[in-house]
Amino acid sequence: MKFKVFLTNFIIFLVVLGNFCLAKTKYDEKPNALKNQSKKSLIKKELFKKDWVLREDIHVFSKPVNRLIQANIYQNDKKIRMTFVLLKKSDVKSIKCKLSFDPMYFFVMGNPVLINEKTKEIRKIVYEFKNERVIFDEVIVDNRLKYIEFTVASRKLKNIGKLTIKDKIKQARTIRRIKQQLDSWSPLAANQIIAQPCLRPIISHGGYAVDGVKRAVIWANNTKLTGKFELIDALNNVQHPDPQPVVYTGDLIDTGNHIWGGNNYIADFSDFKKEGLYFVRLKVNETNEISDSYVFPIKKDIYLELAKKASKWFYYQRCGTEVPGFHKECHMQDAVIKLDGTKVDVTGGWHDAGDYGKWIGGGTSGVLALTIFQDQFRNEFKSSEVPELTDEAAWEARYFCKGYWDGVFHSGFTGNFENVCEWLGAPECEPPRIVLEEEMIENNYGPVKSPGISLTGASLAIVARQIKPYDQEFAKKCMTIAKDAYNIDSKVELEKNELNSFLGLQTGLLLSDVELFKITNDKKYKEDAKIRVKNITKQQIEGREGFFHYDEAKKTERYADCRFQMLALYEYYKTFPESELNKEIKNTFKRWADYMMKYGNVSSFGLIGGVTKDGTIKSYRYVAGANRRIGAVAWGLATAAIILDEPKYLEAAELQLQWIIGFNPADISMMATVGKGPGCYHHRYSFMEGCEDGIVPGGILNGIMPGNGEIIEIGDITKNFIIAKLPPEYPIIDTGIWGWTFAYLTNEYWTRNNSWFVLGAMQIEKAMRELK
Repeated sequence: MKFKVFLTNFIIFLVVLGNFCLAKTKYDEKPNALKNQSKKSLIKKELFKKDWVLREDIHVFSKPVNRLIQANIYQNDKKIRMTFVLLKKSDVKSIKCKLSFDPMYFFVMGNPVLINEKTKEIRKIVYEFKNERVIFDEVIVDNRLKYIEFTVASRKLKNIGKLTIKDKIKQARTIRRIKQQLDSWSPLAANQIIAQPCLRPIISHGGYAVDGVKRAVIWANNTKLTGKFELIDALNNVQHPDPQPVVYTGDLIDTGNHIWGGNNYIADFSDFKKEGLYFVRLKVNETNEISDSYVFPIKKDIYLELAKKASKWFYYQRCGTEVPGFHKECHMQDAVIKLDGTKVDVTGGWHDAGDYGKWIGGGTSGVLALTIFQDQFRNEFKSSEVPELTDEAAWEARYFCKGYWDGVFHSGFTGNFENVCEWLGAPECEPPRIVLEEEMIENNYGPVKSPGISLTGASLAIVARQIKPYDQEFAKKCMTIAKDAYNIDSKVELEKNELNSFLGLQTGLLLSDVELFKITNDKKYKEDAKIRVKNITKQQIEGREGFFHYDEAKKTERYADCRFQMLALYEYYKTFPESELNKEIKNTFKRWADYMMKYGNVSSFGLIGGVTKDGTIKSYRYVAGANRRIGAVAWGLATAAIILDEPKYLEAAELQLQWIIGFNPADISMMATVGKGPGCYHHRYSFMEGCEDGIVPGGILNGIMPGNGEIIEIGDITKNFIIAKLPPEYPIIDTGIWGWTFAYLTNEYWTRNNSWFVLGAMQIEKAMRELK
């Protein structure tokens, strides 16, 4: 017994000695840092209870440097306390100095307070962020314990959204401002918020379908234009003074005044149907200051081509392998350490966005998009081997399977929950990414668990069906997990008023039902699917005008997005054409599409606008991540055109995708390598030789954000901000630099963006063929 006590005491001695040596090493490495003292020697138990954790990794600095001060950083969830006191052996009674610390991934929220532990006096204290440190105003350090208390925000705590603009800007490392474009060829109209330097027709950079809608928008500022426009063949062009080959002439259509461009005109050449390469030229009487439009194609099957290009982007996002022309073999040690200590290989998958994260949710949307595209256009992808789209979807599906156990899909890609996207260099240079399952659960960062895993399960079921002829073993594994996810989710009981949770659960189960029935022909899935259809359509009740849910408590603006519940209904509609529920599905699409069409002519571009909760009509509906939603609306309208045999929905769907590829007030294509892009992209591939421009072919950016009349930020949470103070509905996207940008809210690629663009483009192509 004595020996055990001795051994225990000896081990404790070694641990203390080791911590002392570690602290000494840290101190020696940072000569200006104050020593972090032990909690026991500095803090009274009644002041700092066990909930307060000593942050030994965060050092306190003083100016001027003084080693008579003991200082520590303690954390309790979102609260931080910086304690300070003079050493007891000091002969000095007090020291006046400034204290600071490196906040690492923290943002200070609100106003810190200085607290005297003995007198309980509390007063506000001013701080500044400079040279990577939060520096507090001068304090008097004496033998009475004091501390500065403040609230922090971090990725780990998931409270970044609570930061005010003032909080963010005060702690910015760098700031770049986006300016309003008002320089123009003529005086602006009243209330006009954006102009062009010269008079130039705005076209769809990515082109037009032969049988589709073809428009150009002309901004005239405060001027009224008279005259015509010409369509000129760019492939058979000659230099002045020889006449150029005009293939079409039309009148300008006056569409009235709008805050985008003042007096607006449309040049409509939809009835011109010859393939080729063209540009639009104005022939107006009021000015000589005219510039031709950008060159654009008119092509048959152009939306199919765009969908293929957007699909190819996923290959460039592959992780765990070399992607020629972009990066070498990367992230070959990604692993999750399970609760029982087992090390699980979770290599592979896709880099989800402009960073190297590998999220399950975004990946699920990508797998669904690629496999559904493969199903609907299988004859367009001729191959004796694994079809290209199936192969790409399977790459992500293998990653899903690796990280699935105990009813949870684990996102295995980081051990740094404070900053999951910290690495800026080439992916092959990033340190090993090994995460503890315990940390993942504790931080609730990454795992996807029920309710909601059946959507990912449905994507695996489709992969299983498509890959089975080429890899039966992997197909079996996908099916096993798909069924398991389905069985787990099907046992969940959610109230219908739980909004997104209930609707999302029904969506995943319906897609799983449809796909598992296709594979097994088991009628139980068919019967269950009927229940799910009814549960979804009932969420679109009378008086909601297309809405499936609306959270009154949150007072959100009244927008009816198209999400996966619509796709699930359509997959049921196709699989069971004889079902008595299809009438209700058609009505569901009609109610939704008719609601959207009410706001299709708010601007000359045809983007679906919206109405806020106070009834204000807006030309622009979205705040962030716009293009994934616009792609989803395009898919929904094209689907409504198909099942209702209504061409007006198809025309509206085209205009949604044309917005993304250049037909917008920023006159920017948000699809990489298609038309004129913004010049800067938020993608870490920019930090690799040969990829400095950040362009990843086919990538769809998050998209244009609208101004709101106040300061907004579209920059990075690493404290490098892109900010703007622009009028409401001003179209914001970063065009201010070349190459890398911190403007992730507008200029970052994302798997969800490409997923919905693929779905939207392929569905428009399908609608054009069926309605022709």
